[in-house]
Amino acid sequence: MASLPVVHKSSPFWAEKRIVAICFFIALAHFQYGYDSAAIAGFQSMPGFLAVYGYVDPHNPIGYNISTDVQRLIQSLMNVGGFVASIVIYFLGGRLSRRLGLWIGCALAFLSVSIMIGSTTLGALYTGRLFLGASNGFLIPWSVTYTTESAPSLFRGSIVGMTTFQTSLGALFGILVDNYTNPRPGNASWQIPLAVMYIVPVFLTVFVFFLPDTPRFYVSRGEYEKAENAIRRLRGITDAAVLREEVEDIKNAFLMEKEIHSGVHLRDMWANRVDLRRTLLSYGCTIGQTATGVTFMAGFSVYLFVQAKVGSPFMWIMVSLAIALTGNMAAFPAMRFVGRRPLLVSCSVISSVMMFGMAIVYTVAGPGHPAASKALVGLSIVYTWIYGIGQGPVMWALSTEIPSQRLRAQTVGTGAGINFVFGWLVSFFSPYFINPDKLNWGPKYMYIWGGGNLAVAIWAFLVIPETRGRSLEQLDELFEKGVPATKFAKFAVERQLVDNARGQEGGPVDSNLKGDVEQVYVENREKTAARTYQ
Repeated sequence: MASLPVVHKSSPFWAEKRIVAICFFIALAHFQYGYDSAAIAGFQSMPGFLAVYGYVDPHNPIGYNISTDVQRLIQSLMNVGGFVASIVIYFLGGRLSRRLGLWIGCALAFLSVSIMIGSTTLGALYTGRLFLGASNGFLIPWSVTYTTESAPSLFRGSIVGMTTFQTSLGALFGILVDNYTNPRPGNASWQIPLAVMYIVPVFLTVFVFFLPDTPRFYVSRGEYEKAENAIRRLRGITDAAVLREEVEDIKNAFLMEKEIHSGVHLRDMWANRVDLRRTLLSYGCTIGQTATGVTFMAGFSVYLFVQAKVGSPFMWIMVSLAIALTGNMAAFPAMRFVGRRPLLVSCSVISSVMMFGMAIVYTVAGPGHPAASKALVGLSIVYTWIYGIGQGPVMWALSTEIPSQRLRAQTVGTGAGINFVFGWLVSFFSPYFINPDKLNWGPKYMYIWGGGNLAVAIWAFLVIPETRGRSLEQLDELFEKGVPATKFAKFAVERQLVDNARGQEGGPVDSNLKGDVEQVYVENREKTAARTYQ
């Protein structure tokens, strides 16, 4: 086995600062999603909003309540819109550019926010939520696809993991705005938070205009010069030989898959053993996010805290989300040094303990007990932090890394659609469990999510492969050879790592990856020394 390349003292992260910054701003699509989820969650406990869409309830801690039917529709219709968008993405995914997909999402966001601000009827509210779901259905998968296809392999997982950071950051701002507009009289208390949702679509519309599409999208269309130019602009590489080499590697992998699988059809995602495995793993990662309970917490956390008689619910949610951001920031080095598989398994186990803890405390102490309220706040903060560092970023990264390059757009798009279906189920049925008008379980509902997290941990341990340090082309080879999940990390591949993050041409420069990836690397120091970067 050849020796690993010498690790240079220069920071590969700093060398890739351009693409990291670009992906950070593209991930603002997830900021929009997080902001909307938190803001709407807050609306369900805002007197100004409930005076229009709810009813007076003297037994409720805030004097108002919202009917179960309205509550389930304003949450679940967003998932319906997302599902419709995912169907469109499937049929157009191979032809629709990543940039155009983001622009469509921004246009739908403008439309949905304008409808919800411009009218106070339930019909307009439902319509706005439906279009907003369609907006997220375009923004989220295309944002992840853009970053996945543009990021270098060494940082791909961490860069894609920034989506969870952006989601939590958006949620924090959503609750923050709700908290400060809640005391305002009249409709302004909830219309101002809605108006803030114009900002991200405006920024993304302009920002994406100055960016190329992804190198892999251009290769799929046979536009190799554009692919080279895209790598040059996105990553700052100026060496023509290096650019040609990277494009050639992407091209070879794409042509190989195209030759093996002619034409793209829905059945291709499970037409053979290899594609079936990759499709099911990708789908499992998208569904697994809902199974962790994060969809419920994002949509109903403020309402749950109010019904549990937790003092200052908006403030405690803000504290929880602020602490969660530290977990999101820690996800970047965690995914790079720890790896996807152990991070996902361990964090799922801890999240399961937190969820069961919340349910057990309220089963024993009952609602309104001071100790139970403190436990609910504390355990929910730990859960949010753990999700931010492990489950969220890891499953986002895996869901886009695992599909084959040729079927990635369709797999990610339909996977997002399936996730919207499960999200709809959570949003539609959760009010029946937690609303005092129905079952009134309150925090006891966490028994379900404790079991969900435990199921994710077992599933990840059994079937999830380690993709850290592998290029997308190397993953194609590993899946084609049918390598078991437990052997992914140390299996010797034939394809050398070309799209490496500013390191030696043969493989990862990070010394922490030594021993994890036992593959024969081809060292070419003269070419490496000749590379120049802007």
